[in-house]
Amino acid sequence: MGRTILNDASIDWAVKFIIKFSDGDLFPKVMENEAISAEILKFTTEIQKNSDIPVVGGSRRFIVPKDELSYRQATQLFPQDSIILTALIYQYGQGIEERRVPNDVVYSYRFAPDAEKGLYSANNEYENFRNKALSLCASHGYVLCCDIADFYNQIYHHTLENQLIASGFPNQACKWIIKLLNSTTANVSRGIPVGPHATHLLAEAAMIPIDNSLNEKGIIFLRHVDDILIFADSEVECKRALFEIASTLDKQQRLMLQRHKTRIYNYAEFKEIQDKKLSHQTVLEEESLIYDIVNRYSDGNPYTTISYEDISEEDRVHLSEQVMADIISSYLNQENIDYGGLRWFYKRLAQLGHPGAISFTLHSIDKLVPCFAQICIYFGSVQFKNQNEWKSVGVELLNLFENEYIAQSEYFRLLILSLFSRNSYINHFPLLAKRYNSLEAFGRREIILAAKTNDANDWLRELKETYQAMDIWQKSAFLFSMKAFPKDEKKFFISNISFSTAYETTIADWAKQ
Repeated sequence: MGRTILNDASIDWAVKFIIKFSDGDLFPKVMENEAISAEILKFTTEIQKNSDIPVVGGSRRFIVPKDELSYRQATQLFPQDSIILTALIYQYGQGIEERRVPNDVVYSYRFAPDAEKGLYSANNEYENFRNKALSLCASHGYVLCCDIADFYNQIYHHTLENQLIASGFPNQACKWIIKLLNSTTANVSRGIPVGPHATHLLAEAAMIPIDNSLNEKGIIFLRHVDDILIFADSEVECKRALFEIASTLDKQQRLMLQRHKTRIYNYAEFKEIQDKKLSHQTVLEEESLIYDIVNRYSDGNPYTTISYEDISEEDRVHLSEQVMADIISSYLNQENIDYGGLRWFYKRLAQLGHPGAISFTLHSIDKLVPCFAQICIYFGSVQFKNQNEWKSVGVELLNLFENEYIAQSEYFRLLILSLFSRNSYINHFPLLAKRYNSLEAFGRREIILAAKTNDANDWLRELKETYQAMDIWQKSAFLFSMKAFPKDEKKFFISNISFSTAYETTIADWAKQ
């Protein structure tokens, strides 16, 4: 991208960040990034070869469930694009942050890059947002609660480009970001991807003129992403403010409020609602003990992975299979199952990487389908388990393809197959190989990676003649999986291929060694 636009240190930081935090919370980590990390000098050299804007690779979109009845479209950027976007945000994001309204008005995604904590401040932003809201509502008496409809998908690219320019992003960087966004929206000039960590700051940049306008009109408000709270001394003033905010959203970006989420509350009503939200209702005392353990060993950071070896014997008593089964059973026995609470429980288990909930989860999967994304992330986080037990888990995972609800979801199938590519003990590669030709491109990619994990090199060899017909995601997986091929075979095959991205070139160079 040119040395004056994107420096080597930013690229290096972005690669390390993505390896640690992945390129979002919704998708499996990209295994090929290990090769990029090992050959970081080669990769940065390839990116910096000339000042041309790098080619934008093909992103992947999936329908991802939010809860039992709602969903969202989530996007996974091609890994090179994810690295470049993260590097640009790391290098120039402070220019956006300096133009935003203060962090006691807008709480979401405050830019504070840290190698251990991520791109954004991890200081309990949503809890602080609610506490400040309660304080303002107490002093004013009334609050208008609003929610921008389909926020990320409605952001104008032109508005965002203007904000990036005003924030000091170089012209070439702005053009590349808009080109990337256009590639994810089929050239419609609206919408930014849901999923990548770096796009959160883009959304916040697009909100700068709206936040400024509300400030300039003297409206007392707080915002967290698309949630906007307006505080006033009477219900009438709240209704006046509703007109002002609706007008501002429309004139600035043709944004709209969600009708069913627009409500006016007095202080007593608002406090009752917030008290329920602030206190996660655990089903058993043992669940609270597990959360205490996670918070102590992670220092309250929800993204920290805890090593089981670091947990004391005294604390391990609270992590048995029976305890896990009792907690999940208590949720499932509720008249109205609290799936939000269950998803939170599995997220915390993923931090622990403890295998105690695997068996009961698989046996209860029909009732746990609304939590399936978090369950797969939890399975992928498990740090240890008996090898023979893992093989039986593999059988049960393959059986999930017969579950009607899971089978019809591309996203769920991706998550299941990704477990086989990340854990050699799950194995059952012959059964995966039989599915290869009948699967979509994303499924074939995961089986290619599973072949590498399970040393199925002779099976992989037979795919060489189909390489040119693969999509860019499969190609990078295949190059990565060639690492164990004989040196001369790799060299001959790779020397006859031309690559369109620095990412593929670097993986091929790593594989040849």
